[in-house]
Amino acid sequence: MPSTTVPVFHDPDAELVERCQAGGPDAATCFARLVDRHGSLIRRRAARILGDESAAEDVVQEVLVNVHRFLDRYRPDRPFSHWLSVVTLNTCRIELRCRARRDRRHEAFRRDPSRQTTTQLDGDPILRAWLEQALDELKPVTKQCVLLRAIDGMSYREIAEKCGLSEPATKLRVLRALRDLRSQYASHRSNREDETVSKLADDSRNAA
Repeated sequence: MPSTTVPVFHDPDAELVERCQAGGPDAATCFARLVDRHGSLIRRRAARILGDESAAEDVVQEVLVNVHRFLDRYRPDRPFSHWLSVVTLNTCRIELRCRARRDRRHEAFRRDPSRQTTTQLDGDPILRAWLEQALDELKPVTKQCVLLRAIDGMSYREIAEKCGLSEPATKLRVLRALRDLRSQYASHRSNREDETVSKLADDSRNAA
């Protein structure tokens, strides 16, 4: 029987990806070449999924950040362009879910503009400054997870997809951070109350 020759798959991006993963002095240049090669395709795919050119531009940046961050997870047993399409699709899905939540909040406000939307944080600049500082002290990934959960209302699965973590690890990271923030805030509030009492006592003595 005649032998059958199996064609050898060759990914045109393989060399550039490998050099990026190696992290050598030309890694940044190689990644820029990958962006030049695939950037337009990512943009067109995102615009087609989202139906919004402006939103697509934001998603492109998010995709490129994710690709750069998780490039070490890519395996050359499939084309790089396919892996890139999967990352783009997942990023667009997350954006669509976030958009749907924003639309629901806007619709709720349109129906009831008198609905209370302010919080203690809005009316307390000292508390807001403290929270911003406390969040900045978190690890960047933890801070991102907390904000996506608390501000954007994303599920743990969505946050895990966006940040490249497992769902259990994401939930644990967020819950621990929130627990620590609550503990720090309780201490902060107690200190503020002590300062207020001390100031009132000083004012009382001065008035006497």
